[in-house]
Amino acid sequence: MNEGDTTDSGDGDGDDTTEEETGEPEPLDNDEDGLTNEEEAELGTDPDKKDSDGDNYWDPWELAEGTDPLDYDSRIYTGFWPYNPNKDEMLQGTWETTGKQVGKPFPRQSFLDQHGDYVDIYDFANFSVNEAMTPAFFIFDLSAQWCGPCHNVANWIKGVDDANTSWIQELYPTVRDKVHSLRIWWVTFIVQDQAGGAPTLADAQSWFMVHKDNYIPVLVDETQQVQDRFLGSAFPHFFLLDPDLLIEYFPPPGGGTNENPYPAVGLVDTLL
Repeated sequence: MNEGDTTDSGDGDGDDTTEEETGEPEPLDNDEDGLTNEEEAELGTDPDKKDSDGDNYWDPWELAEGTDPLDYDSRIYTGFWPYNPNKDEMLQGTWETTGKQVGKPFPRQSFLDQHGDYVDIYDFANFSVNEAMTPAFFIFDLSAQWCGPCHNVANWIKGVDDANTSWIQELYPTVRDKVHSLRIWWVTFIVQDQAGGAPTLADAQSWFMVHKDNYIPVLVDETQQVQDRFLGSAFPHFFLLDPDLLIEYFPPPGGGTNENPYPAVGLVDTLL
């Protein structure tokens, strides 16, 4: 992922004459990041920049998450994934309340990614830092290490054109661009290892090495709860979620056809 693409970290302009209703001057906050100029002076951060170290994460977010707002290499996510400071205010999905029905929230959970970070899936919600400036939808891709077609799809989405992928590009010609312009978050869950058992970090790391794409988080379904709740009748399996991580479309059994084998991906191509 290109650095600078995942958050709005532009400079803010302060108002030196702002006052509270009491008539007392409000503490100055030039960059409008929630930290006053006085607090920023104590921290050593830049009062004119929301993101002092240029790592895509606002200074107060880093303080909240225990990373260093003055150190580019100390950041919330190694992969520069988005951060949603309002995620606690969202409808919170759980494994007990989730389901495949439209409108059901995906469970809030943190998953290991290919970089070894635990990633809160709700940090991706309502992401709109893209050309369209519209909140991104999600394709959740359930894949297994032993699954040849899963690897073919991973090659296709990263941009490989060969005998195993060209037919996918012909069927879904706009999807790659939508993923790489961040209009769609394509999230790959590794749900089985090479032997069909529970995956580990090593599976996400090897998947990333083979299909390296910095726009795609590769997450480990360590407990196989994602598989048990959401796997369809075959691998690979895809379903569509809205920007709030609510189920938008879950394909019915046998819903794919020769003309549209991955109907959730087809909706991305034709409607989003």
